Amino acid sequence: MKMKSKTVLMSFILISLLFACNNSGKADTSAEKSEVANDTVLTAAKATSATLPDSIDLSKVPFSEKELGAFPIFNPPADLTPLNKPLTRDFDRLFFPTQKGMIPIEGKVYKAFITSPTGKEWSLPFFEKSYKDLITAAGGVLIFQGKVPQKELDRIKDEATYFGEEGSIDYTNNVVKVYAIRRKEGDHLFVQLSGYSAGGSIQILQFPKEVK
Repeated sequence: MKMKSKTVLMSFILISLLFACNNSGKADTSAEKSEVANDTVLTAAKATSATLPDSIDLSKVPFSEKELGAFPIFNPPADLTPLNKPLTRDFDRLFFPTQKGMIPIEGKVYKAFITSPTGKEWSLPFFEKSYKDLITAAGGVLIFQGKVPQKELDRIKDEATYFGEEGSIDYTNNVVKVYAIRRKEGDHLFVQLSGYSAGGSIQILQFPKEVK
């Protein structure tokens, strides 16, 4: 009888161990599946945020504490002049090109088409360098340089109803340069400019100061 009891007891222990191992394996598998699912969701979220940007990241742009003048801050340098009356609005929305696409920004806006005064020959390099010197002296940093694909412009055409106004930029045919000036009081500045063989366009946007 004792032998039979021991045999039954050993069988019971082995069955219990086997059952525990199976459950442990299932639990581990469930946990692994959960981790994989979470990783997939995070990856998808990162991919979505990368393809649908809604702002320009200024975290890598140093703060500028330079004293700035009245808006538009950067008037045409010497030997450059607006062809027509510049367009200025206290509040408007402009799209700025980035590596991730065209980003809408709202604030005070200045737009102008720039050319040379009568009797002076137009020089695109002079136009670009003159504004670059002014902007970088104020703490500006170049954050984008390049052309914009037509399909990206088609994506925003219903929102960018101002295209064609004074100071408009030919994004697909001309190289565009975008500068950012980061300010501690939140009145950041964004400047985009572009030109060709007969003149250049400049657009300036400034955030309002943060209310404390």
